[in-house]
Amino acid sequence: MLAEAADIRREGLPHQPTVCLEPRLVLEACREQFTRVGVQRRERWRTARMIEALYDPQRYLRVVYAFLDDADTPDRRLWPEGDLVYLHTPLRDPISRRGTALVLEGTTAEAYCFPNDRRLRGLRRFTRREAAARVWQEWLDPQGERYRIEPDSLQRLLVRYVPEQKWLARLRAERLDRRTGVSAPSRIAVRSAADAVCAALLNRHTALSEDTGSSSPAFRVPRVVGVRPAEALIGVEWIRGDSLVEVLAERDTEEVMRNVVARLRTLHDTHVGALPAVGPAEVAARCHDAISDLSITCPDLAPELHMLGGGLERRLRHVHAPCPATLHNDFHWNQLSIKRHDYTLLDLERMAEGDPLIDVANFATQLQMLGDRPELGIDPQTASGWRQAFLSEWARQDGQALDRPRFACYAALSRLELARGMMRHLRPGWRGLATRCLEQAGRDLYGAVPAEDGA
Repeated sequence: MLAEAADIRREGLPHQPTVCLEPRLVLEACREQFTRVGVQRRERWRTARMIEALYDPQRYLRVVYAFLDDADTPDRRLWPEGDLVYLHTPLRDPISRRGTALVLEGTTAEAYCFPNDRRLRGLRRFTRREAAARVWQEWLDPQGERYRIEPDSLQRLLVRYVPEQKWLARLRAERLDRRTGVSAPSRIAVRSAADAVCAALLNRHTALSEDTGSSSPAFRVPRVVGVRPAEALIGVEWIRGDSLVEVLAERDTEEVMRNVVARLRTLHDTHVGALPAVGPAEVAARCHDAISDLSITCPDLAPELHMLGGGLERRLRHVHAPCPATLHNDFHWNQLSIKRHDYTLLDLERMAEGDPLIDVANFATQLQMLGDRPELGIDPQTASGWRQAFLSEWARQDGQALDRPRFACYAALSRLELARGMMRHLRPGWRGLATRCLEQAGRDLYGAVPAEDGA
């Protein structure tokens, strides 16, 4: 969930209009101009809340809002009780027939009422409870029709929605066992993305699920419940648990990091076919992309960013990685769901083959940067302590100190991509975090890394 638009407007968005971020103005404009929606329906809208944004420098700005009849609707129930509307600016030529051009204080933007995702074909089925229950039931039927979903008990929560790219919804319902007559709550997550992404996710979830029977400590991954290839849908079990931050606040840090490292090493040793390769050239390209985007949005930081990019590129030429390992490739604190001794690994979309220190550096640096995100309420000393504990445990289990040159390159990449990610989704305080990430990336590359880290 994004912060209120006022927090973002203070920071400004170079090269892009900021008026589209103000929910009140968007609500007023849509009530007056959004003619593709019936008048009575528009008149019922009482409030608008921003729920997602995607800012691609020099290309477009997309902001998604929930339009609600009841201003007291809790955030966790924004959908499907509200209408999701997204704006796209600048205006495209031609505009889709499903869209409406709105003028908001001199800025023209396209408005679309959810769902309008030609690439997310299965989305429409989940705007109505009966249709969503029917899809879930079809996934259960191959089990011999033993279970039946109770449609009246179905609850839906939109976890993520990026227009025309992907969406993730959590479903909860009572599942009746026809043999015993006993019902129990069941939860799944349904994701829609491009066909190739869904196919890749099916392969990865299946491969990692099969490997959990090994004797080594392993991450658990959600079991695939069902797929609908024609509609680019994949459903997986929703495994409840606590986040890593919540667990670290309650348990012994060294024990938690020992478990994380042991499972990460098992993941690196697991074979998952058809993964893209990530080598020095790919790392350099990712750094270039992040620096390019950040330079556009933060022109005052451009000289430092390009200097950092040049130094990083030179260092990458001398990186000699070991044999490729299976990488999560987006491994950070929020990708884990922990319940007692079970560690569930989430979001397998970016998996790849490459240097295992890519995962290590990303996890360590994102832990440290928690201290630079006031909205999370974690002090810098605590965040740095978690980072140090993780790196020390990695070095201990690996049997050798970190390779500092390799780690430094990947740590710098991690910070740049974190800054770019915060910017693209307009997270609160992204401009300040970008500055801190740049400072820390310079320290990574130029040797100011504490010796206690095990490097």
